[in-house]
Amino acid sequence: MRKFCLGSLTILEPLLLFCTHAIRMRDGRCAGVVLRVFRSIVPEFVPSHDSPLSSSIREFISTEVLQACILSLHEPYFVDLQKDLAQLIATILISYSPITNTPKQILLSLDRIQPEAVEKCIDYIMQQGVPPRQQRALVLDLLRDLKGVSVSEQFRISKPASAVRKERSKMQQEFMKEQPPTKLENRQASPSLEGVSGMFDEPQG
Repeated sequence: MRKFCLGSLTILEPLLLFCTHAIRMRDGRCAGVVLRVFRSIVPEFVPSHDSPLSSSIREFISTEVLQACILSLHEPYFVDLQKDLAQLIATILISYSPITNTPKQILLSLDRIQPEAVEKCIDYIMQQGVPPRQQRALVLDLLRDLKGVSVSEQFRISKPASAVRKERSKMQQEFMKEQPPTKLENRQASPSLEGVSGMFDEPQG
């Protein structure tokens, strides 16, 4: 079934389009599954005997899929999938960079990305024996200025812990100050609510 689907353009084209959109879906489980699927099929289109089908699929993955990965990498929602996204980006670069210049051009088109850094990253991950963990680290380092951070991380970045403690200490001092008597202290005690609460008690059997 896998071979049949990958060899039929009428099936593969809409399937790849759907999976590319799924990378951007705000569903962590769905996006994670699709990223693993893409990592398994990317090398399928680097055959020893090239074909027009393989060429068109490579260009689609090198543009649309790569861009979808970078966009998701930028969003805080996908912070837990950053390793999977980086691994797919590395797989695309390793598989297709020797054949087409498109993946490199996509990276070079990004703001705050230096051409020298792109060249260095691609050259290094293309070396034999580089483990996947290091491949991911190189991609994440290259795109570090584009990576999204979690909401909790954003809070820590925007307001350091020392500032939070300082504000809390100030609030505690204000609270501990002796407050002047107010009219509320001279009010009569509120009537008992036992009768009201009894209305909601379950009847005894």
